[in-house]
Amino acid sequence: MPRSSLTAVVRPAAATDVAAIARICSTAYRDAYRDLLPEGYINRSVAEFYSETRIARDIGPALPDWFGYQVVEEDGRILGAAGGGMTDPATGELSLVYLEADERGRGLGSLLLDRVTEQIRDAGGTEMWVSVFLGDSRGIGFYRAKGFQPMDTVRATLSREDDHIRSLRMRRLTADAVKR
Repeated sequence: MPRSSLTAVVRPAAATDVAAIARICSTAYRDAYRDLLPEGYINRSVAEFYSETRIARDIGPALPDWFGYQVVEEDGRILGAAGGGMTDPATGELSLVYLEADERGRGLGSLLLDRVTEQIRDAGGTEMWVSVFLGDSRGIGFYRAKGFQPMDTVRATLSREDDHIRSLRMRRLTADAVKR
């Protein structure tokens, strides 16, 4: 029986969370896309976005378009991380939501998504976007269940011409997000 997420809290990440965020994001990214994406692409993406150096630099809201990492914590353990920001005054972007593999299905990803949605709303965002790799049925299903609708396909970030890696761009209005 899955454990409840009632004792989990979402909070802004601190410098002491860097190693946990790097481990969770790197492991979850590799696990999620192992059978979907080329190994070279996965390695490039993990090195670019989820190294401890990059996460330490991005831990707080250093840029006006980035809110900093949010983490979900329970009993002193970091179980997942999320992040997002604004791409223009009315539009937000969810950049990532990753969890420890054993913690999926407890509502923790929803808690993280809710926090980033709240940040986007508070910044004046009326819509939010997310990119999901084509073929990622788990990710697409999660975001569809949260009110995101497919809008377009684009070449994925860090994809090379010869990779042919595509992302599905999904959008929802922040007013459509469930308030908890």
